[in-house]
Amino acid sequence: MRNNDHFGNDASESASSATSSPATTLRELDPAYFGLVMSTGIISIAFHELGIETISWPFAVFNLVCYILLIGLFAFKVALFPGRIVAELRDRERHWGALTFIVGTNTVGVQLILFFEAIGIATILWLTTVVATPLLLYYLFTTEFIGTRKSAVSERIDGAFLLVIVCMQSLAVLGGLLSTELPSYAADIVLLSMGYFGAGYVLYFVIVTVVTYRLLEGSVRPADWTGPYWITMGAAAITTLAGSTLGPRLESVAAWEPYVPVILGVTFLAWAIASWWIPLLLVIDIWKFLTGDIEDSPPVWVVLVPWSRLAFGQRLHVYDPAAWGRVFPMGMYTACTLNLAGIQTFSALRIVPEFWGWFALVVWALTLLGAIRASGRALLRTTFGAIETTGSP
Repeated sequence: MRNNDHFGNDASESASSATSSPATTLRELDPAYFGLVMSTGIISIAFHELGIETISWPFAVFNLVCYILLIGLFAFKVALFPGRIVAELRDRERHWGALTFIVGTNTVGVQLILFFEAIGIATILWLTTVVATPLLLYYLFTTEFIGTRKSAVSERIDGAFLLVIVCMQSLAVLGGLLSTELPSYAADIVLLSMGYFGAGYVLYFVIVTVVTYRLLEGSVRPADWTGPYWITMGAAAITTLAGSTLGPRLESVAAWEPYVPVILGVTFLAWAIASWWIPLLLVIDIWKFLTGDIEDSPPVWVVLVPWSRLAFGQRLHVYDPAAWGRVFPMGMYTACTLNLAGIQTFSALRIVPEFWGWFALVVWALTLLGAIRASGRALLRTTFGAIETTGSP
C-alpha cells in the first residue's frame, strides 16, 4: 500500500500536532464527505419513487442543508489552504474523492426538480458540473498518467476510480430531467447527456476489469476491502438510472427516436450487471466486519448486524468518510430499479426495491451515526485544544 507522502511537511506538521484547532480540522476536511450528500440525496429520491414522502421529504431538506454547509466549509478551505487543496488533488489515495462534489451537486439538482420544482437553480448546478467535470477528469487522469511516482496499475486503481463513471452518468441523469423541463433546449441537452451516458457506459467495462483484477490479484485482507468497492455495483446502477431516464425522453427528439429500443436494451443489461454484483459485495462486506480486527469470535451484535460496526463499538468501530461509498450504490440500486420498473416492459422488477430500499436506509442510518460520532470526537479535540492553547502561559 502507498503512503500519503504527497502532503510533505504539511502532513508531518499535522501529524505531530498534539491538539487540533479549528483551522487544522478545516484543513483536514476530506472531499469524500460529499458522499454524504450523494447518499442522503439518492435515499430521498428512492423513497420519493416508492411514494413514502414521510421519509423522502425530510431527507431532501436535510440533504440541502448538508450540501450548503459543505459548500461553505470547502469554500473556506480553498480560501485559507489553497496549497492543501492542490496537494490533495495530486495525492492518488484521495484525489478521486473530489468527484463526489460533482455527483453530489447533480444529485441535489435532481432533488431540486423532484421536490421543489426549482428548475432554474437545478439548471445552474448542471451547467456548473458540465464545465467542471471535464476539467477535473482530465486533471486527475493527467496526474495518473504523467505523475512522477510509478507503481503497478493494480496499486493505483481501486473502487473509487469508478467514480469517473458515476460522475458522467450523474450528468446524464440530471440532463435527462432538464430536457423535459426545458423543451426549447431539449435536443442540445439530450445530445450532451447521451454523450456522457455512452462514454460512461463504455468506460465502465474498461475500469471495472482493472478493479476486478486488483481484487483477484493475491489474497484480499479485511483491511483492503473498503466502501468504495461497492461502486462496482453503483456505477452500473447509475448507468441504469441514466438510461431509464433518458430512454423514454428520446422519443421527443426525432433524431434519437430510432435508438430508444437500443438504449432500453443496454440499460437492462446494466441493471443485470449491477444485480449480479450485490450478493458478492454483501458476502465480502460481512466477511470484513466479522473478521477484521477481531481476534476471537465476533460479538453477538456484530453477527446479527455486521454493518453496525460503522456506528457502534470502541475498538471495533470502523467508520471513515469512504464508508459513504457503500451507501450511495445501495440507494442508487433502489432508485434505478424503480425507474426501470416504470417502463412497462420491466414493471415486474418493482418488487425488488420495495425490500432493498429499507436495507439501504438502515445502512445509511448506521453510517450517519458513525459520521456524527467521528465529528463529535473531532469537535471535542478542537475544543479542548483551544482551551489548552488559551490557558497555556
